[in-house]
Amino acid sequence: MKSMLPNKPLKNVKILVVDDEDLLAWSIDTELKSLGAETLRTDSLRATLSQFTDFSPDLVILDLRLADGDGMELLRKWNKENKDMPVILITAHGAIDSAITALRYGAFDYLQKPFEMKNLLVSVKRAAELSLLRQKVSSFKGVEKLPSKIEIIGSHGTTKNLRKNLERIARSKADTVLVYGESGTGKELAARAIHYWSDRSTHPLVEINCASIPENLLESELFGHEKGAFTDAQEKKLGLFEITKKGTVFLDEIGELPLNLQAKLLRVLEYRKFRRLGGTRDLEFSARIVAATNKDLLYEAQQKRFRPDLYYRLDVLSIDLPTLRERTDDLPELVDYFLQMLSRDLGIKQPTVSRGCLAKLAQHTWPGNIRELKNVLQRALILHEPDQLSAEHIEIRTPPTKKITDNPALNPTGDHEHIFPLPSQGISLEEVEKGFLAQALDKTHNSRTKAAELLGISRHTLRYRMEKYGMDTTH
Repeated sequence: MKSMLPNKPLKNVKILVVDDEDLLAWSIDTELKSLGAETLRTDSLRATLSQFTDFSPDLVILDLRLADGDGMELLRKWNKENKDMPVILITAHGAIDSAITALRYGAFDYLQKPFEMKNLLVSVKRAAELSLLRQKVSSFKGVEKLPSKIEIIGSHGTTKNLRKNLERIARSKADTVLVYGESGTGKELAARAIHYWSDRSTHPLVEINCASIPENLLESELFGHEKGAFTDAQEKKLGLFEITKKGTVFLDEIGELPLNLQAKLLRVLEYRKFRRLGGTRDLEFSARIVAATNKDLLYEAQQKRFRPDLYYRLDVLSIDLPTLRERTDDLPELVDYFLQMLSRDLGIKQPTVSRGCLAKLAQHTWPGNIRELKNVLQRALILHEPDQLSAEHIEIRTPPTKKITDNPALNPTGDHEHIFPLPSQGISLEEVEKGFLAQALDKTHNSRTKAAELLGISRHTLRYRMEKYGMDTTH
């Protein structure tokens, strides 16, 4: 089918298509993709609710009648929670009363099946333009509404210390903060807490993932550009540094920032000034930079993959996020929080949790941390929808890993049953761990980077564990 719209008018627009008629949904999806849109297809209320947040669409095409419920339920929900997101309603059960109801609940447009594809595409283009306009306006107002509460779930020592340190950093006058943490530990949440608990909270918080945007686009996103700065620069564009004003710029995956942009970022941090691409004058910059990474940036600098001068400029004030295996005491509270949230989104009753279920969860090492826990619980609710969550409902997918016993240096005897035999009288695990930390530092003459390599952990995890056991961290 020949498109009725200009070439790629929906480029970078995220569109959710909710329809249980496979052929029609496929046709709409194919046409939207040909126009440059990023699309997601779902065919039920449940699938839509479970995937909506992760996809975060700019607009939705929604069928009124679905196999497991009424699309009007979704429309009412989005009208309360996502007022700026246009929803185009389509249905084979067209009637004037349903159209009026849909418009009253915030539908952008209403089409009755069968309809001309060109009519739908015209409506989609108008809705996309409205969505992008609202996003631009939102960026000047502050990007998003100030949340009433940032929740750091957990009441035990490690989490209490984390919350206290985040509050101290938020109240400080530091203009750069570096957040370390494994994947899934909540680096984005930590950045939001630092912003919203600070006196910058009435200004914008803008977020960008340095690994998800091509290098040639990333520079324009950060610094903006003047009209004519490059071939496709049809008009002037404000970058994130300019939009943010006195707010916070969150640079996720900072370790993936290309080296040439690292040099430009260093200049921004040093002089608090920048230029748009193609610009001739410096613009003032007063926002706070919060950068996050799961990499050891000092090691990356030693490998010439990260600028040492930028590392030292960023690492003035840093915070290490604990892994889930280091805060297993918080598991019951985290499980209750996620079950409450997921049950609400799925439209089901929140189940109780058996002791066996909690015991099984506590035995896992959680390489994917809190994100993995949420996914495991979501899968259990969708597949089983239980009144009580039990151990048999929990499916934990553990990727194959190389056994530590395969390393002859750690197991010279070749005994593959146990690396370190457990004495019959038992041991103190904390003392063993503290002992290995001391040995690693001694063997490497207090080189934290080399000691961390010996122990198979990151340098910042090493520092966290040294602080945990009251070891000297000043050298």
